[in-house]
Amino acid sequence: MPKAMQINALKNFQVALAILLFCNSAIAFQWPENKKSAVSLTSDDGWNSQLLQAAILDSRGIKGTFYLAAVGTVTLHAKQWAKVHRRGHEVGNHSFSHWNNKILATKTKREVAIDIGSMEAWLLHNIYGKVPTDHTYAYPHGNGMMGSQETIGSRQAGACEYEMLLSTMVTGARTLGSGENEPETVAKRRFGISGIPVNGDDTTAFNIAKNAIDNGIAKGTWTVAVFHSLGDAGDGYSISRAAYTRIADYLVSREADLYIAPVVTVKNHILANTVPSGSACASL
Repeated sequence: MPKAMQINALKNFQVALAILLFCNSAIAFQWPENKKSAVSLTSDDGWNSQLLQAAILDSRGIKGTFYLAAVGTVTLHAKQWAKVHRRGHEVGNHSFSHWNNKILATKTKREVAIDIGSMEAWLLHNIYGKVPTDHTYAYPHGNGMMGSQETIGSRQAGACEYEMLLSTMVTGARTLGSGENEPETVAKRRFGISGIPVNGDDTTAFNIAKNAIDNGIAKGTWTVAVFHSLGDAGDGYSISRAAYTRIADYLVSREADLYIAPVVTVKNHILANTVPSGSACASL
């Protein structure tokens, strides 16, 4: 190849490479305000002390996600939970009956749909003021499967069937896991958002949350923490008010690095700022 042609070919390659690098940088995922990571604080079941959790977050300018099930005293405090919603927190669906894994394994897809739909109706009437509101779901006990999974013949409904059912009522769902979420993965699995349980004594609970938050900052991922009560009787996953407050204060101390928002808000930011992608269950 003549030298002049070699030079032109090299220039064309350099231009193409520059365009490719520019395009890749242009579509690279960014958290709002160039934050390094995102964090969502979620609380399950609707324990009375979670109303205090909401107040603790409010006093620090933080908004969280509270997943309610119509068990315990949740229905007795509907007006208070409606106020939590109006203050900017996400109040989401945690099913009506909060079936444990053993009971869930006996339920059909139709029964699960009715149960979740009943909670949707309760939220719409009592929390959202009859105004349809974008919100997410938390699988009771973190179980994203329903029906017996022992054999193909006995399987009533699995993870993708559960997702398809949920997609008619909510826009995403949180399960239990490491609490670490890659934005690109969430774009395909918005019904499998991972949450990390935070419980134990004060030191243990704080370190679980802090390590997860720090890991998210280092990796640029979304950390979703899962709490239960602040010591309500009967909850084996509670932490103290002091531990919860310390975790909230740590978030504030790292707010220069963190996009702190409810699950539905972070999920929507991810979907709006990633390459459109079909669900991993779309083929069903």
